[in-house]
Amino acid sequence: MNVRSAPGLTYYFWVGIALILIFSILEPVGTEDAGLIQGFIIWTIQIGLLLPILIVIHISLQAISLFNNYNPWIKLTVSGFLGALVFIPLGLLIDHLFQLDDWSAIRSSDEMMAIIAEESGGIILSVTLTWIAINAPRILQINFMETSFPAQINEKSDNDNTHASRTNFISLIPKEVGNDIIYLKSELHYVRVVTKVGEKLVLFNMKDAIADLEFNYEGIQTHRSYWVSGHHIKSLITDKSRKYIVTTKDQRIPVSRRKVVLVKEFVSRHL
Repeated sequence: MNVRSAPGLTYYFWVGIALILIFSILEPVGTEDAGLIQGFIIWTIQIGLLLPILIVIHISLQAISLFNNYNPWIKLTVSGFLGALVFIPLGLLIDHLFQLDDWSAIRSSDEMMAIIAEESGGIILSVTLTWIAINAPRILQINFMETSFPAQINEKSDNDNTHASRTNFISLIPKEVGNDIIYLKSELHYVRVVTKVGEKLVLFNMKDAIADLEFNYEGIQTHRSYWVSGHHIKSLITDKSRKYIVTTKDQRIPVSRRKVVLVKEFVSRHL
């Protein structure tokens, strides 16, 4: 996998570094007595564990069709909340190992549960809000990784750059799944490429992937997270007031309400 093909891992890496430095310097409640060096070590461990957990959970949830029907902010809230729940025991263990919590005064299980509940509440709120904040640029379509080119770029250069981008995405699709693409699905900073042979995750931006494929494939984006090839559209159905495209492999691709009219017109031309 060519990591240079998309900014996803780079973005999260630098976000992680920034969070570690910010929390180490500000010394929030819980690490104020740890000191700069120990605080840096503690936050490095915590952020290093937390970010992968959140990413994996969000990608896993996108395999659930119901999850994909929610708007992006609700998705981030849900994945952030679940990620916080998974991280709670790890966070408590890290605090215990670095002696950040004083358990010596505890005299009963009720007192212990009260401390755990208080710590857990803080973790859930802070983790969920942080997860939403670091992904807000993606939802608002702010691309910090985008390179600015001089205004003097001529038409030939633009065509060359477009061709390089197009070739780059197609070349990232593993040969073992072939290039007969049925649909694409956005999974955070990855694109799941589903073909007649199989499926693979490719580290790429969904918007750019669709733009690249339009030169070689005729298809339509049915949803913020989905693009489907016109060659593999079997039918358009309604189930519980929601529209779905059914592919030639009987997969259901959700259609957002804003795209229903466009999708109907597209499907009518391909059936």
